[in-house]
Amino acid sequence: MKGLLLTALMTLMLISASVMAADTNVHGRLYAEWMMKTTELVDDNFADTIDGFNEFQITRAYVTVKSKLSDRTSVRITSDIKAKDGLYNIMLKYGYIDWKLAFGGEKMKMRFGLQPTPYIDAMNKVWARRYLSKTVGDLNKFLTSSDLGVSAIYALGSDKKLGVVSVSVLNGTKYSDTREMNKNKDINVFGKLSPLKGSENLKKSVLMAQAYIGTQNEDISPAGVTAADYKRQLISVGGALVYKKLLDVGFDVNLLTLGEGPGDPDSKQSGLSFFGTLYLADLAPESKALRTLDLFGRVDLVDPDTETDNNAETTLIAGVECSPVKGFKAAVNYRNVSYEASGVDSEGALYVNTLFKF
Repeated sequence: MKGLLLTALMTLMLISASVMAADTNVHGRLYAEWMMKTTELVDDNFADTIDGFNEFQITRAYVTVKSKLSDRTSVRITSDIKAKDGLYNIMLKYGYIDWKLAFGGEKMKMRFGLQPTPYIDAMNKVWARRYLSKTVGDLNKFLTSSDLGVSAIYALGSDKKLGVVSVSVLNGTKYSDTREMNKNKDINVFGKLSPLKGSENLKKSVLMAQAYIGTQNEDISPAGVTAADYKRQLISVGGALVYKKLLDVGFDVNLLTLGEGPGDPDSKQSGLSFFGTLYLADLAPESKALRTLDLFGRVDLVDPDTETDNNAETTLIAGVECSPVKGFKAAVNYRNVSYEASGVDSEGALYVNTLFKF
């Protein structure tokens, strides 16, 4: 144990020395919440139904170090702290290096290492409330938010603000379990465009799409098993129409096909999300209280097997968000999950979510 601690200390000192010698920035995010169930909750650990169950949680904490090593290379390291099995665990979320290629004219770069899957990363920015909930594809594990691999990324437009396209070759694992179970690699093609960039009122609107083709992280070495038996194919389309700083309306559509094993038919799943925000700052610029508020809502429609009837579920989220100072947000919101299956009661909960960042 002493040797392990000494090694960790020496590693930290070496990293610190390297960081101080480069153009480096440190950022952090903390997601904290309070939740109270407003419907009956049955818990196997208790004999009776629990009414009004509530709890405080730190759902996530991220610390990010970004360092510019040269005019063409930079590195990012992000640690992820989250609760698991009653304890807070620290793991690596991102750890990659970016390298701008000389022939790319400042528009093209290569990315190596543990990196964000681009669609989820971009959709988090469009949804803009990751501290409150993951996007529908991330929440339902259609695709991991971070994976090991290599990407070619190209910025569009003379000012690099029109959009971006990328092609990634990935392991197909996830950052919380990086063990590669087969020799196959996944291909992820992604594109994002700002089609109304020239419009003063709609310039922040965005459209994006991805095609993800690969294999589930399963052992496919036994005789008679092929990659097609455990394929993973995901098509996603999303974006947002943003009008000034007053209103935005977004959508996120995901269609997933999974191979279920030799001789079994493929499983088809879908996850659709629609969300919007009304910002009160433009409506009440003279009110110190109202101009820090916005009203938001979101509807998720998830079908875990499109070939099976009465198994879909709908999640509604509605609330008010306050952004009084830079680096802090708070949202009071109500969430309800209803089930298509007969005899299954809906579930509701009241949340207070907070975001602290530096």
